[in-house]
Amino acid sequence: MYWLPYLILVINLVIIWQMPKNLTKQEIYISWCVIALINLSTDVVFSFYFKLYELAGPGVQLPVHLIELTLGASFGIIFLNFTPEKIRPFLLYAGAWIVISMIFEIAFVKVHFLNYFTWKPWYSPPYYFGALLYLRWHLWFLRKPESYHDKT
Repeated sequence: MYWLPYLILVINLVIIWQMPKNLTKQEIYISWCVIALINLSTDVVFSFYFKLYELAGPGVQLPVHLIELTLGASFGIIFLNFTPEKIRPFLLYAGAWIVISMIFEIAFVKVHFLNYFTWKPWYSPPYYFGALLYLRWHLWFLRKPESYHDKT
């Protein structure tokens, strides 16, 4: 029925499996969980509470829930794995990822996996940019020396 997100997930998982790893296993694990939680929380708020869009029809659906917990996280791991450290290359890299994200978003609309209600496509690039900035900060936070972490 909604085959495109699942096909992309399989491709992403193959990419993750084959890519040269610039992330540790712990960074992948923690980042996957954080991204999945943020993705699921965002979709619950934007879709169910504010009714801005819906994924694959109304209501909670197990296959959609699976995609919410995996697809965004798989993209996030690939993004983080190759994230440049310097700011200018990062901004160019993030810009490319925003374009790629918009292409996937439009494809999901075309196959009726994503249905807009009051959401407008031009809302997405700033959202994606904020998410990518957060991921950059997240990786920095995971990697900063222990002496910089707050001792509680």
